Amino acid sequence: MIMRRLYILTMVAALSLFAAPRLSAQDFGGTVLDNDIVTWGDLQNLSFTSHNYGTARSMGMGNAFTALGADLTSATLNPAGIGMYVESDFSLSPMMQFSKSKTANSDPFYVGVPKRQQEFKDHSERFGMSSVGGVFSVYRGTGALTNLNMGVVYNRIADFNYNTMSASIANSAVNSMANLFCTMSNINNLQTNSDGTMPFGNDPYYWGATLAYKNGLTNKDGEGWYIDRIAPYAEIDQYSATEVRGSLGEYDFTMGMNFADIVYVGATLGIQSLNYKRTVFYGENYFYPNGEYPSGDDMPYQLEYMNYEQRTRLSGTGINFKMGVTVRPVKWWRVGIAYHTPTFMSTSLRYGADMWSQTFSAGNNPDDYRLDKNGYTYFNVGSPVWEDVGENAWNYTSPSRLLLGTAFTLGGRVIISADYERSWYQSVQLKDSPIYGLDYTDVTKMVFKGSNTVRVGAEAYLLPFLAVRAGYIYSGNNLRNGWEDVVMGHTIPTRQQYVTAGIGLKFTRTVYLDLAYQYGTTNYTKHQTFYFTDAYDADYDLGSRIFEDKVSRHIAVVTLGFRF
Repeated sequence: MIMRRLYILTMVAALSLFAAPRLSAQDFGGTVLDNDIVTWGDLQNLSFTSHNYGTARSMGMGNAFTALGADLTSATLNPAGIGMYVESDFSLSPMMQFSKSKTANSDPFYVGVPKRQQEFKDHSERFGMSSVGGVFSVYRGTGALTNLNMGVVYNRIADFNYNTMSASIANSAVNSMANLFCTMSNINNLQTNSDGTMPFGNDPYYWGATLAYKNGLTNKDGEGWYIDRIAPYAEIDQYSATEVRGSLGEYDFTMGMNFADIVYVGATLGIQSLNYKRTVFYGENYFYPNGEYPSGDDMPYQLEYMNYEQRTRLSGTGINFKMGVTVRPVKWWRVGIAYHTPTFMSTSLRYGADMWSQTFSAGNNPDDYRLDKNGYTYFNVGSPVWEDVGENAWNYTSPSRLLLGTAFTLGGRVIISADYERSWYQSVQLKDSPIYGLDYTDVTKMVFKGSNTVRVGAEAYLLPFLAVRAGYIYSGNNLRNGWEDVVMGHTIPTRQQYVTAGIGLKFTRTVYLDLAYQYGTTNYTKHQTFYFTDAYDADYDLGSRIFEDKVSRHIAVVTLGFRF
């Protein structure tokens, strides 16, 4: 399978892939659609970060380390801080993260279902590595160059682990997913074989419609596609659950130099590793008011429920370069600046889907299905697996970033630091893809803008061996005016903020232990599970309820370090 959709390169065509400013004549979208490609919203999701991960010391201080240094996080933020090490250092920082989502405008997902039978959760617990690596002192002198340090460090850049759930009860049959697939099949003139079978074809965009036909949600005759197993007066309960897993990590090959304890210069070659998995579940249950089910003569087969699950996996590698300078004009004051080039990412995609359903035979079983003793037949159909790899990989660039920082030391016991970071999200670009002519440049420039992140932190030594820390991180909206309230197809993060705290213990001159805790929230754009709009006749419009997610995270990290 090597053929994909062809697109006319206009802004409207690009927008119809993902967002809901319904500018195209006929527009399909939502979280249940477009999981078979890398959308421009995916590029923003994969690029969005507030740089809140690292060692326990840096995380406890809100990662306000652009002007500070002698920490493994410096390799990712401002490599000039690597030059501040006066001896070699090795540390590892495992972390535990607990996330929980809250979805506005959702009905209860579970009603009367015991917890032990609840398949989906709105919370996630994950263990991972926040930072690990070493910095080594390779030169110490008495001339202009005081220190030269080099290191190899892994730092987590972003974490994607969270679950969301939403439900909408007693909807009109007009807003069934079956109706959307029927409309899609008619508009695109999808065909079945002469014997009634329907292959999946070479474009996974239509696999959902194929699965709908194979599960009895839609049917076809000489006049087109129609629905014959859901009555127009049916009521539909709709459920959706999304599980996202993975992270973006960076392996840094870093170097820092110290000139007379006044000027520090550093550079980092970063190799990023992307691992992202998204599972989207959607289900419908079909009911009839007051139990008035259609007769077997009018509707011999009647759908009871439909479940649809899609699995998308993105994995890739990227490369970037960072450079930075920190100046200490007086012993108690430091000023730092760093620039991060865009990260050039090459990402493979793997996609597959399943749909299963239950149908009641209310008539004389004209298609001769195998029925159970209660008159039900079951369908369970899986799609092929689609892969975009090698020459068909998705290549894109993430934003460039500029970081400014300052730090003050008070009385030799207290440090106060502050960072400002500017990230140009409107510059995210899709460089190459397996879909001929696909280009998101105009969309990203129209929808996104540069985002501001502020990080502040403080550290105080209560005793020579005991430090306490606190910090705050705020990452602002990256959407242009008017777009934050637009209903999107898939969710896009808009704001993040974290409150941080930590303690540090020095057991000996060479062994230390740091602990940190962060509580953060991420707001996402409004979204729909699915929608279809027709610019010519609004009577054909259909779609799910509008939802809005907010994810909270509790992060605990411990760093064990050795200096030598």
